[in-house]
Amino acid sequence: MTRTNIVMAAAAAFALTAAPLFAQEHTGQIAGGQNAKGYVSGLGGFATSATNTTGDMTAEAGVRVAPHVMLFGNVGRFANLAGDVQPTLDAATANLAATDALNVIASGTLPATYYTGGVRVEIPTNTRVMPYVLGAMGVARLNPLAQFAFSSGNMPDGSLPAVGADITSTLSETGLYVAATPSNAAMFTFGGGAELLTTPHWVIEAGYRYSRIGADTTLSASPLSTNGMTFGVSYRF
Repeated sequence: MTRTNIVMAAAAAFALTAAPLFAQEHTGQIAGGQNAKGYVSGLGGFATSATNTTGDMTAEAGVRVAPHVMLFGNVGRFANLAGDVQPTLDAATANLAATDALNVIASGTLPATYYTGGVRVEIPTNTRVMPYVLGAMGVARLNPLAQFAFSSGNMPDGSLPAVGADITSTLSETGLYVAATPSNAAMFTFGGGAELLTTPHWVIEAGYRYSRIGADTTLSASPLSTNGMTFGVSYRF
């Protein structure tokens, strides 16, 4: 066999070997590629409501139940949904001024931990970019925290704090303010995004998520909606 024939035979053998691998990669059948068996993700970003913007952190995992269809669950946390606690603070401030001649400045935070599960549908492509859409339902655990600063008027214990002093504990101890307790509210989310396969198992991700937390009568008479962007890293297997 001549040198030319040997080179041609080697090239043909390489082509026969590489072609299935190339096709396999571009149909997403490699481990961790499109139509993977499952994934785990760490996501971070922000969510904007009608009154403020807050951080949003999520840990998520999913498992394939049909071609390009994943069932997933997650646990996440909104750092501060302040808008939902404001009606309670406004009512408490007005009541102290009207009935106790005590003027205060109220502020508060509302961290919320959520647990949701749902369906994620991945749109097949012949590239390393993997778009998806998702929908989920679950529950949000709301933990309102309030703080009252003295402005003017009559303190229930007869003291005269400096303007701006924190008097939250005094109001609670004397019964002038009853703190809202942690509570649960229904939540649903839908959205979409895209992943970029950077190695056979690791992807980077960016997405949009709309969330709606149901009304909690101890805090607000109306549901709270957020629009958010998430960014993160996923391991697909």
